[in-house]
Amino acid sequence: MSPFRRLVPAIGAALALACLPASAADDQTTLVYPPFGHCLGIHKVTDFHRFIYLGARTQIDDPAGIAAVKLESKDDPSTEGDDDELTVFGLNSGRCEIIFNTSIYEADIYGGCGSGEGQFRAPLGIAADPDGNVFVADTGNDRVVRLLYDDDSLRWIKVFNAAGPGEGTLSRPAEVALGASGTLYVCDAGNDRVVVMSPEGEHRMTIYGDADAGLKLEGPLGLACVEADDPWISRHRDFIAVSDRGGQRLSTFDREGNLLHSIVSTDVPADGARFESLAIDFYGNVYATDRAGGRIHKLDRELRYVTSFGRSGAGNGEFDEPRGITLWKRFGQVFVTERSGAQYLWIGTDILDLMIEPGRLRPGGGPAWISYRLTETSRVTIEVVDGRGRTVATLVSDRRRPTGANTERWDGARGADGPLSPGDYAIRVRARPTYSSGKYFHDNEESPFYVTEPAAP
Repeated sequence: MSPFRRLVPAIGAALALACLPASAADDQTTLVYPPFGHCLGIHKVTDFHRFIYLGARTQIDDPAGIAAVKLESKDDPSTEGDDDELTVFGLNSGRCEIIFNTSIYEADIYGGCGSGEGQFRAPLGIAADPDGNVFVADTGNDRVVRLLYDDDSLRWIKVFNAAGPGEGTLSRPAEVALGASGTLYVCDAGNDRVVVMSPEGEHRMTIYGDADAGLKLEGPLGLACVEADDPWISRHRDFIAVSDRGGQRLSTFDREGNLLHSIVSTDVPADGARFESLAIDFYGNVYATDRAGGRIHKLDRELRYVTSFGRSGAGNGEFDEPRGITLWKRFGQVFVTERSGAQYLWIGTDILDLMIEPGRLRPGGGPAWISYRLTETSRVTIEVVDGRGRTVATLVSDRRRPTGANTERWDGARGADGPLSPGDYAIRVRARPTYSSGKYFHDNEESPFYVTEPAAP
């Protein structure tokens, strides 16, 4: 069975899914829904599916953080292929519980409201690793809880409520993140800091900001990290991303706490933008949910704005107050919780601002320049087509191009068989993402131009 098809019940089990009619936002392909054959058209959580998997045991009530992981215990050692069945842990914060899948077809619930063992109070963040360790930001109880997924159930291990000797106690921890090394990162919102711990809760360091850069964290609420030893991070470059100031600021730090980049919401061309829950993909792009805007903002590793995906609503390509976000970097799978459920998407790509200059070419008149932007690193093919849509030249054939601005040079007005005849033509660009979605999705864009008569001798 395909690993993506295996995910259908996993996501449904975590917070349930449902198919909804398409919307006007569907022309965006920065994020895409899996093809019908992989999930039978199911990609949105609804309370109906919660009932199918869990009956009357719970209700969807203020979903928050979400984590997706391939558990080593679920791997089939008898196969050489990757039999990925992701386990998805979703916080149902209003009912102080975790909903998670135990198999392809089954789900379970852990937790309840309170401050004792097996209880949480308004938990906001969750992270998990392949060994089955699960960490919860138990926000209302001012602590982090460590659990272990074992024999298809969650088991209470211990509580962390102190940052370390001389560092005081945690206050309203809002988010947790796990590095590939097992290092635990905690958004200690009430203390305006990020606390770095071992998996056993031993204090390693504290990030208050960067005094030399004049940046002090204020109520950090979103957190994501990648470490150099993560097998699924490009170029093995690590950093920590933090959102604070009520989502008005987004910053990245190195693992020693030195500031790398920082932006505020007014730096991006998206009115009223907010940076809340965060995730990082294989190439180091940062994704941030924006609850009020019903969208997800995407920025590159240097926090340069790439695009925003979605809008408020209940249709495809729309979000109903998106909250938590997690990303399985190997295959580019994205899981987002929202007010009434969750969504499952894949990383796709968009071609933006395609242009050829000059727009009128003359044989022998010099080169032309083709410019465009990509919202994801992609395999790109660029062709020249005539007025009847026939390819007369291939300028780029299935070559990798990076996220952001790209420019290609063309010996203008020449095709595969020599100078082009006068008439109407177009540059056609096709881009497909390098993730698994590239087998099923691509974006096509065209930009017209005109070839004039050759210059008189």
